[in-house]
Amino acid sequence: MEWNKSLETGVEDFDKMYPVMLENVNGLLRMLAASRTVTDYRKHLDAIKMEFINLFSYQEAKMLQQKYPQYYQHKHHHEQFIEKLNDISSQFSSDYFGSTTAAQVENVIKNWLMQHIFMYDKIWGQFTNGTLGQTKKR
Repeated sequence: MEWNKSLETGVEDFDKMYPVMLENVNGLLRMLAASRTVTDYRKHLDAIKMEFINLFSYQEAKMLQQKYPQYYQHKHHHEQFIEKLNDISSQFSSDYFGSTTAAQVENVIKNWLMQHIFMYDKIWGQFTNGTLGQTKKR
C-alpha cells in the first residue's frame, strides 16, 4: 500500500501524515504476516489499529475546530473501520488464527482507506480549502 498524489486530500497536515502512517502500517503488516502466535498477531493488529486511532483523533479534533458540517458522518466512518479491525481481532482464540490472513487484513485496510480518502477526506479537503461545491474550470 503506497501513497501517491491521487490520494492527496487537500489538507496539508494530513497529506504529510498519511505517507508516514502508511509506512508504519506497512511495517506492521509485514510483522503481522510473520507472526507465529496469536498473541503476536493480536499485538501487531492492535498496533495497526492504534495508528489509525491516533490519526482519526487528530483529524476529528481538526474537524471540530473547523466546525466541519459533515463531522458526525466522517467520525462514524472512522468508528466503523475500528469496529471492523476489532471484529478481525476477535476471530482469534488462544490456539486458532481464524480465517483472516495478514493479506486479507491488508486488503481490508487498503480498500477501506481508498474508499475513505475518496469519499470523505477529499470532501473535507474541499471544505478546508473553501472549494467545496465548486467545479473545476477546464
